[in-house]
Amino acid sequence: MESQYYPILPAKTIKFILHALQPKVREFKKGELILWKETNENRLCLLLKGTAYLCVENEYAAKQLLDFFIKGQIFCHEMMPNPNNGHCFIQAKYPCSVAYLSYQDLMEYISKNSATELSEVFQNIFRTIISARNEHCHMLQQKNIRGKLMAFFHYQRTLQNSRLIHVPIPYSDLADYLTIDRSAMMTELTKMHEEGLIEKNQHTIKL
Repeated sequence: MESQYYPILPAKTIKFILHALQPKVREFKKGELILWKETNENRLCLLLKGTAYLCVENEYAAKQLLDFFIKGQIFCHEMMPNPNNGHCFIQAKYPCSVAYLSYQDLMEYISKNSATELSEVFQNIFRTIISARNEHCHMLQQKNIRGKLMAFFHYQRTLQNSRLIHVPIPYSDLADYLTIDRSAMMTELTKMHEEGLIEKNQHTIKL
């Protein structure tokens, strides 16, 4: 899944970054916090393994999933919202390995080594992060459950460059991500399958 639309670093680029910059790498267990809004963290976080969730927890300890990250994606402190009531954090959904990249070191390396290709890769990453935010807003603005699901599936089709897509997170979390009731969502998925709009096989959807 190394589409030009996908905010993910190719494996060869990750290998090159680890060799050239030798960043600090830290392991996180399932459920551990990787970043939280209250901490001033100015490094880029490159996810080398696992899945991480960007969440907001309100004053009543109710948690909402805002975004998710998989291997090869980058996240940082600046992309986290600042809720009026509650806390914002990035948490390991599954065991994660994170490389911490200094933006200053990265820019110095690109400048000293004329690494224009690496510069273009990161520019594309930052552009697609913004694009992904807009896509999520588009999903949430749909009027009904089916509209939200189809918007999500079509976006994943673009990212994965295939009509046969893998749903990257559990359905319970997808419901949270799309702000819909899980039971109602599963009922709608069954209807969409019966009507021939999709073919559903566990976590695989064919459009």
